[in-house]
Amino acid sequence: MTRDIFARHADGSRVLGVADIIRRRAAATPDLIAMIEPGRATAAGLSPKEATTFADLDRRSNQVANALIASGVGPGDRVAFIGANSPAFLEVLYGATKAGAIATAVNNRLAPAEIAAILTDAEPAALVVDDPALVPVPALTGDDWFSGESTVDPLVPRGPDDTAVIFYTSGTTGLPKGIMLSGDNLGQALATMHYDMELTTDSVAMAPIPYFHISGLGLALVANLNGAALLLETATDHNGLITLLSERRVSHAAVVPTILQTLLNLPRTRETDWSALKYLVYGAMPIPLPVIQQATEVFGCRFIQSYGLTESTGGVTVLWPEDHFVEARLRSVGRPMPGVEVTVVDPVTLAPLPPGERGEVLIGGGHVMRGYWRRPAETAATIVDGRVRTGDGGSFDEDGYLYLHDRIKDMIVSGGENVYPAEVESVLTGHPSVREVAVVGVPSERWGESPVAVVVPRDGAAIDGSEVIAWCRERLAHFKCPVAVHVVEALPRNASGKLLKHVLRQEVQT
Repeated sequence: MTRDIFARHADGSRVLGVADIIRRRAAATPDLIAMIEPGRATAAGLSPKEATTFADLDRRSNQVANALIASGVGPGDRVAFIGANSPAFLEVLYGATKAGAIATAVNNRLAPAEIAAILTDAEPAALVVDDPALVPVPALTGDDWFSGESTVDPLVPRGPDDTAVIFYTSGTTGLPKGIMLSGDNLGQALATMHYDMELTTDSVAMAPIPYFHISGLGLALVANLNGAALLLETATDHNGLITLLSERRVSHAAVVPTILQTLLNLPRTRETDWSALKYLVYGAMPIPLPVIQQATEVFGCRFIQSYGLTESTGGVTVLWPEDHFVEARLRSVGRPMPGVEVTVVDPVTLAPLPPGERGEVLIGGGHVMRGYWRRPAETAATIVDGRVRTGDGGSFDEDGYLYLHDRIKDMIVSGGENVYPAEVESVLTGHPSVREVAVVGVPSERWGESPVAVVVPRDGAAIDGSEVIAWCRERLAHFKCPVAVHVVEALPRNASGKLLKHVLRQEVQT
């Protein structure tokens, strides 16, 4: 039986802290499976002995909390985790918050220098990794560091407005920024989707998106919240993904639109039994009507699209299943969620604009981050009158559906990962043969978009595109690096010297 495990604000609205998710779920359904781990599933099914139960997760996170406290970690200290989606990720997340600390999620796909910069900024009191080779400093690995600790919850008090989690995301300056989210932020975000995805204790949810992204962790937490089993296995190719989704009887999954299109092109997809699949959640880009029509026919499930930022604790708009059958609405990212203030304003005056006019998208309400870690000036520039300046260009229609247009910040979305051109440009300008460089996104059938570098060489220097890409890959995560290098004599600029990236995009695509 599913119980209502939400706490309530004084006004009656439901919200809960991060640690309360596992506390209350373990109290409600202790013996149900929380996580299905790689290699622990069998053809005959699963039992509590073959997977992690909610009681297991609650107990182990209590041990993590007590081990952290015993080592001197106190309220407000950062506890960083670097690793793949695993039971350890959620054990550390819940354990850190139970200890009153701030769980800090770090992208394990980053280059060592990038990870080092984040750790320098976060100054974690404890660092947990699943691969010691990722970091050049001592870190906690395996179970030994907490296995002997008490299983009793330390119950360290934390307020709903205290920072619970920090996600690091690269900024347009090329430097990583820590985004502080409170328990209240996460509670509001989870409450929005709690009743609308039909997650139950019989559901199996799969979030192949890494938990160091708010979208991946969001699905994991809402699965825990509703008592659903969370599948932690991952596939190395598209056929493997079909196997996982079908054989593990996944009912709810988060996907990147490009993966969905690839699956539809595989004959095996149409031969597979998809009767268990109820919802596919996607974001990052719209899906064309013909693709949705095919996907609905093949998978027979419901589709949900959401738009948001890490700064807004994930999705703030929703394109509901019924909207997917109206062609015009498929070009939108849906309507604002209840309780979320989404406006389109003049990017200079911040005056609201009427439907049909393009401007900058602003997000307000309880989803708005507390701010950037140790960056008050950037926080003040991003949060204006309680609203997040997204940097995204958009417009509303008369029915309240939001349409995204040009990205004001020129962000590239490649395979579901955010790539900021300024960060890549900062690295490439360090190459000894490069005088100037601009990075733009170009359409990619596989990734949605891919970064391409347009380079002006130094006098007398020769540019070898393959060598430049390899040089970049030594310094940045591979998904951020350009897939091609175009050499030009000069970058296009207007009379005032402003770089014309729209011209570059047209040139590199022709």
